[in-house]
Amino acid sequence: MAWRALMPRDWELTRSSLPLIRGNDTTVCLWIGLRTRQNGRVNQEAFQLFSAILALAVLVGGLGTFAAVVFENRMTWTSAWLTQVRASGLWIICMITTGAMVGSLYFSEKVGFAPCKLCWYQRIGIFSIAIISFVAALRNDKNIARYTIVLAPIGLLVSTYHYLLEWFPTLEANSCSLDVPCTAIWFRELGFVTLSFMAGCAFITVIAVSLAIMREQTTDSTSTLQEN
Repeated sequence: MAWRALMPRDWELTRSSLPLIRGNDTTVCLWIGLRTRQNGRVNQEAFQLFSAILALAVLVGGLGTFAAVVFENRMTWTSAWLTQVRASGLWIICMITTGAMVGSLYFSEKVGFAPCKLCWYQRIGIFSIAIISFVAALRNDKNIARYTIVLAPIGLLVSTYHYLLEWFPTLEANSCSLDVPCTAIWFRELGFVTLSFMAGCAFITVIAVSLAIMREQTTDSTSTLQEN
């Protein structure tokens, strides 16, 4: 159809809507199809921006926790901060990684952003931490920090490398598929936030919270030995 050839790509109707266009209903069905397509795109972009802002908030919290661990007992605010983090640390890790898991599945399964090989490596870390942290949170087992402190840094290394590839594609060492290259950027919110960046934010905060929990356990063990 001539009108279809003139339509911008982002505004094309889906195949399921084409049979509805016939006779005098053409204009109405076309408007509905375009409106639906537009609303879907707006929702997608809104979710991308929301995810980017949420990732930055997680990053700020993670860096704040890092600073509190480093300057514990040296600055007045660190005690209150770490008390809250340690009290809810297992659920914090669980919520962050579960949110990252749900977000990654939304972008790949709903929006259609095909994950590359490095994306899958990061998913392995995120999904694993989400599952074991949920079980640990239910059992209030803070020993989980011994495992997350191993998984999260590995995931952070992968996400950091992936993020560098997005800015410097020449660093790619032919380790990814040509069909879904690791240098592909599905979106870049606020000028710098991509999917790999958001994964890195999650890993950084998991590391920070894990360190805070482990530091508490070490302090408690030392106090017990001194009492004995």
